Amino acid sequence: MSKDREQYTMGYGPAATALMAMRSAQSHAAFFLSFLRPGMSVLDCGCGPGTVTLGFAQLVAPGQVVGTDIEASQVALANDKASSRSLANLHFETASIYELPFADASFDAVFMSALLGNLREPGRGLREVHRVLKPGGVIGVKEFDHGGDIVHPPEPAMAKCEELYQRLRREYGHDPEGGRKIGAFLLEAGFRDLRVSASYEALSDAKTLRGAAQVFVGLLAEGWGEAFSSRGWASTEDIKAMGDAWLRFAEFPGALFAAAWCEAVASKDGANQFR
Repeated sequence: MSKDREQYTMGYGPAATALMAMRSAQSHAAFFLSFLRPGMSVLDCGCGPGTVTLGFAQLVAPGQVVGTDIEASQVALANDKASSRSLANLHFETASIYELPFADASFDAVFMSALLGNLREPGRGLREVHRVLKPGGVIGVKEFDHGGDIVHPPEPAMAKCEELYQRLRREYGHDPEGGRKIGAFLLEAGFRDLRVSASYEALSDAKTLRGAAQVFVGLLAEGWGEAFSSRGWASTEDIKAMGDAWLRFAEFPGALFAAAWCEAVASKDGANQFR
């Protein structure tokens, strides 16, 4: 394991894990699924609790799928899910994207979601992925870009929460607007045959918004609140106001929270054999 471990701003508490576990291959990797075929070997870097990876294993069976994450607790959750589904072609390992424990040219396809934005050195991570990808193999990258997020109605305390969250990300050396740069990162790392797109993850119905509000209240309680207050950025009252604003926002008729994501597909050596 690399000694220069990244600091994950979301944390690994129940709220953060629940947020990640809501994602599936169909909902979060739709732009990439048409490039996958039965029998392919697939690596999912930064897999979290493994819910997206499970979908890959079902799609490419009997091909082998590996999920990696730097956080051992997430790998344990993912392995539990894989065991409960009896998926023999899937396993998870604790590993850093900077030091993947695989031989050169091991995989037909590699996927990563919300990972590059949590790296101080995204180019270094992509070069390591390039190493383990087979010639002609395909990579899919999905990355958030907070510069494109849409929120209505405006809630000052919610906006303050977002401002401090992004400030914390930058302190860790991460880019909250990194999504728009993924195409450039891929080309710099040696990938070719690049396709870039963007999409929104929109939350608008009352039930979904209430669930999202509870997640953000949980994130404030699990770590964000302490991180903000310990740096002198916010008082206890400020942090409570942030949670209250999320709960109030969820009840507003016609409220919309839309998170911007950028997506890219590219190949190694510009010879994508799975088109």
